[in-house]
Amino acid sequence: MVGKSRRAARLPNSTRGSEDLCCAPVSPTPDVIVIGGGVIGLSVAWRLAEQRLRVTLLDRAYCGREASWAGAGILAPCNPHRDDSVYHLHERSLALYPDFCARLGEQTGTDCEYERCGELELLFTQDAWNIACADARAAEGRRTSDGLPRFEMHAPQRVAQLEPAAATGILGAIECRQTAQVRNPRLLRGLHQACLRRGVDVREQTPVRALAMNRDRVVGVVTETDTFAARWVVLCAGAWSSQIDARLDRQIAVHPVRGQIVLLVCERRPFQRIITRGRSYLVPRRDGHVLVGSTEEPGAGFDKRSTARAVASLLERARQLAPDLGQAAVAAVWSGLRPGTPDDRPYIGAVPGFEGLIAATGHYRSGVTLAPATAEAVSALLRGEQYPIDLSCLAPGRA
Repeated sequence: MVGKSRRAARLPNSTRGSEDLCCAPVSPTPDVIVIGGGVIGLSVAWRLAEQRLRVTLLDRAYCGREASWAGAGILAPCNPHRDDSVYHLHERSLALYPDFCARLGEQTGTDCEYERCGELELLFTQDAWNIACADARAAEGRRTSDGLPRFEMHAPQRVAQLEPAAATGILGAIECRQTAQVRNPRLLRGLHQACLRRGVDVREQTPVRALAMNRDRVVGVVTETDTFAARWVVLCAGAWSSQIDARLDRQIAVHPVRGQIVLLVCERRPFQRIITRGRSYLVPRRDGHVLVGSTEEPGAGFDKRSTARAVASLLERARQLAPDLGQAAVAAVWSGLRPGTPDDRPYIGAVPGFEGLIAATGHYRSGVTLAPATAEAVSALLRGEQYPIDLSCLAPGRA
């Protein structure tokens, strides 16, 4: 049931504290309301709509314009030393991505520029070399779909052959052949179009102010002007997830972590692989653009300003990793707010004390990577099906 007027009929027995909440008697009632139109929310809405569920998606501003848009579109595997649910969710999502993008292209004509380009991490110190060697040993025996080792150590001479534009004066590099990339703004536009074509009722500039409750059950959401009712609510609001209801902070403690990024433009693509050092990265696009990222600023709160100090630092890191980028033109700078969590794991699952509410948020740096698998997991939860990965360590309300 979707509200249309400011003066709406009351939801039976619904309360938010001592306030009455209401909704207009419009039918049919959607099966699911998705809060948030980032890559997670759009992917969830698209998948549920493909399964013939009636879906309403509400976004506080414009779909896909927050952290999902601001990121670099890197599709990276987990640390090879891990063997937990987060690792297996990454593996599954990476495996789903080629078909995910192909179906999106078939339905909308969108080329997301998906490519398994690989990643080359440059190693400048002995400690970095030792850690990389341990990573390669941990991944020994794991192969890509075409039979090559996922991780491989390279001497400086080999690095110069693979990527002549990469920095010299290194001890070597570790190559991850499994890392891929996608042009995330195009991915988001495609997901938005796919949702509309599948009949999702997309409402932009519609911030959710509260959950509509009937005792312990969530029966819808409240916006500035209306109340929307549904059988299920899926919370995908990124860094804003905990702010929808004060009680949610105890179950899904999501906080913003600002990340600033610089976009350079070269006459042609300067290298084929993503080049990294620690958490710094250079992502080459097909048209010669290079993304330089990124900062991690948990103390910035909801401030999305770009700062001179951060931009200067990013440009210096770019020159350290690929010296010729010092001649590249600066096309743009921006920042986004990643949804961080206390243990750096996302929240995926039913929210305790809020029957009918599913969380799919807090993906931090991995939202784009984990979107296909998260949508698959939410679908399984709503349909009461067993998901092949144990998600208990990602459950909302965990200690």
